[in-house]
Amino acid sequence: MSSKNTSDRFLFIIGILVIGFLVFQLIGYLLPDKEPVYDTFTLLEEVMDQSGGKQNWNDIQKMSYTKSFQLYTEDAAIEIDRNEKHFYDFTNGTERVIEWMDNDTLFSLVRNDSTIYQTKNNQKDTLVSNKVLQSKLDAATFVVGLPYTLDNPSASKFYKGIVSFQGENCHVLQVQFEGSDDIWKHYYTVDDLDWKGYWVKTSDHYSLVINEELINVNGFMLSRKRKSYRTDSLQNITYLRATYDYSQFYINKL
Repeated sequence: MSSKNTSDRFLFIIGILVIGFLVFQLIGYLLPDKEPVYDTFTLLEEVMDQSGGKQNWNDIQKMSYTKSFQLYTEDAAIEIDRNEKHFYDFTNGTERVIEWMDNDTLFSLVRNDSTIYQTKNNQKDTLVSNKVLQSKLDAATFVVGLPYTLDNPSASKFYKGIVSFQGENCHVLQVQFEGSDDIWKHYYTVDDLDWKGYWVKTSDHYSLVINEELINVNGFMLSRKRKSYRTDSLQNITYLRATYDYSQFYINKL
């Protein structure tokens, strides 16, 4: 009789444990998923993974696209209206070529490893310095390489938490590059880490850039359409500075 009571108590305890486990699992299922906790390193790593992956980006052999943009003055007059064709080749060193027309003149900006130059109607332009050309190339290619260009020792990065940006809760990654006083704040949505845009404080102005459309190209999430605004120090828009439209993407990787 004593043995039977002991067996019954054992089965009772096992039953309680099983029920407790099932209740615990049910509660965990019903409760909302806990948001991941990020720091500077883990946020950038996750953003790069969601955008296509740093290693995949490094495996790109050739890339091309068309970039159309308009720059506007404060009174809404068109300052520049340009269509550029970008060609990048990483199969044997690094070559970047940007071509555009200005009236009847064909311009080509070429960077071949350490050599950089510009041509006008296939004639070398000797009136522009290498420093100016490098600045033009950096400005023209910076955005398409994000977020991967942030993952380098020259970029000091700080995770600044979650804020409301353009009506969505976003993670903020603040970046400052070596040799520059500019401060960049990149915004990634809490829900899926989509790149919502960025705000930059320079020595003489503030710029707010908003991604209006992203596109998936061979697994990479790239900016398809965006607008750039001048703002005050509180991100209040003062006027539209630029519109950008990317198309005809081609990516070939290992």
